[in-house]
Order: sequence, then structure tokens, then C-alpha cells
Amino acid sequence: MPGEGVYELYIDSFTPETIPMSRLAGYMASFAELLGHSEHVHFERLKPGSLSVAALVDEIAQRKVDKRVDEVLYGGRPQSARKALGEIDDKLAEDNAMGRILRGTAKLIEFPGRTRHMEEKLGPIEQPGTLDGEIIHIGGRDETINVHLKAGEEIHICVTSRAIARSLAPHIFGNVIRVRGLGTWARLESGAWILKRFRIEDFEPLDETPLSKVFEGLRARLAPPEAGRMNPVDLMRQLREE
Repeated sequence: MPGEGVYELYIDSFTPETIPMSRLAGYMASFAELLGHSEHVHFERLKPGSLSVAALVDEIAQRKVDKRVDEVLYGGRPQSARKALGEIDDKLAEDNAMGRILRGTAKLIEFPGRTRHMEEKLGPIEQPGTLDGEIIHIGGRDETINVHLKAGEEIHICVTSRAIARSLAPHIFGNVIRVRGLGTWARLESGAWILKRFRIEDFEPLDETPLSKVFEGLRARLAPPEAGRMNPVDLMRQLREE
């Protein structure tokens, strides 16, 4: 059918003549991430009137893009597409706008934007704490260096000094580490806490010895000596020293 391979991101508060170029680029980047399959998704045009960004999907990828959009709409993965979905709605709310994604005449996704319920926040509150994760990025050009710490599917955006960043560098993409520092937290109306910022002040690599090996070592140390049972006081002293 004509138009079947065209997806549109509609935004009601702008026209092609009024939207700042940098803002348009942000919307387009999130839209592209939501659709995925970048080698088969192409910018087609800006439609006149209220702003509508049209993207043309190659026929070979249409079913894949359809599946991706459906999965994201109903709370499935991938995480990158779900994040892009939230980014578009956040931008719309900031721009006092509403929007939708269409394929032909079919409305696939509605973005509440300015009409959504905005959760009130408590904070920000600063509190010392720790984070565990794998370092996947270290970078920056000034005295404050950005560090990205991956914990499962969550990525914590941290900052630190140049000196600590140099010490962290050998651990990038390595074993899990524990960072200590000062976190800035905010509490949503729902009761959930979100980490806004974390400044790393110290860190330590974590021992990833399997639990089975740990218990084997304990059993070996707790085994009674050949001469008989170990004195309990001596046993406790030995464990403390280790």
C-alpha cells in the first residue's frame, strides 16, 4: 500500500519554519533510535503545516521496524528504543507540545507531552554512598571527568577528578568495581528514588571469586587439625587475621 513504509513523528507546537534546528536534530535522533535498523531507515522530508518528520523504511526492514515499535509500545525491549520513547515525550513536555507516531493513517503511538501527569520531586538530597558496576566510558576535556558505570541494564552517569580518572582507566571494560562518593538523589511522588548525579571520590575492585570457591576455602580452613579439634579462641583469632 502507498505510504506503508513511511513513519511520521508529528509535533503540534512547531512548524518547519519555527522549530530551532538543534531541537529538530534532537527529535530526529530519538525518532531514529526508536525505529532502529538505521541502515534501512532514511529521512524523507518535513511535511508542511504543523511539524511532521517523515522517515522512509526500506521494504526489507518494514516488518522488523513494525515489530520493534509494537514491542516498545507494550513495554518490551530493546532498552535503547524504550529510552528513545521516553526522550521524545520528555522533549514534547518541555516544549509544551503533544505528538504522535503514524504509519500512513494509522496512529501507532500517542505522546501525552504537555498533558501528562508530572510527578513532584523531593530533593535534591546529597548523601554519601557506593555504586557497583563495570566502567564502560571515561572522558572529558576539563577538570571534571565523566565516568559511565554499567550495573545490569542501568547506566549511572558519574563525575570525578582527573587524578581518580587516571586510576580508573586500567579498569575500563574490566571486572566490577565499587565506587564511593557523594550522590545527589531526588524522590518522585510515587516513592521511587532516582540518582541525578554521583561524584566518585574513591574506588576499589571487587573480588569476583565464585561463591563455591569461597566456601571451599572456608571448609579447608575450618577443617580440624590432625591432632584433634582446634581451640575455638584460636579459630576466631585466625579468621579475624585473615
